[in-house]
Amino acid sequence: MLNKLRTYAEKKELSVNTAMSEVVHFNSKSVSPLQNPFTYDGVVLPEKDRFKYLGMLLDRRINSKIAEEHAVRPYMAAQSRISEFAKSHELKGRPHAMLWLSKVYGIPAGMYASQVWGTVYLSEGSEFGSQLQKRHLCSFEEHS
Repeated sequence: MLNKLRTYAEKKELSVNTAMSEVVHFNSKSVSPLQNPFTYDGVVLPEKDRFKYLGMLLDRRINSKIAEEHAVRPYMAAQSRISEFAKSHELKGRPHAMLWLSKVYGIPAGMYASQVWGTVYLSEGSEFGSQLQKRHLCSFEEHS
């Protein structure tokens, strides 16, 4: 696959930043150093058990819980900033303003890459299995 990547990159006159490239063995039983490590243009690519892609944290077992837990942090940070802003501008008693702030700032912060990790929770009966989704709903309750 790396040879195909090299061929494609050369054809399109692109470069691969090997300093930011890593190898993850998905669904492997164990992570152990390979006898023949992956290389690109002679550079050995480090092996990792997880990586971040578009703000989403993926582990080698493709565990959606890890991605969700990672996504909760920016959402809660956004909600905290919203709360501080509302307090300093005396908006706490104005539910419409709080809802608008959550809709515009809080939810996008928490939903980044959700189309990937959130699909597990779209089936009937598992809608509230996501801690992030529960926190979204609680934030609306808090402001109503």
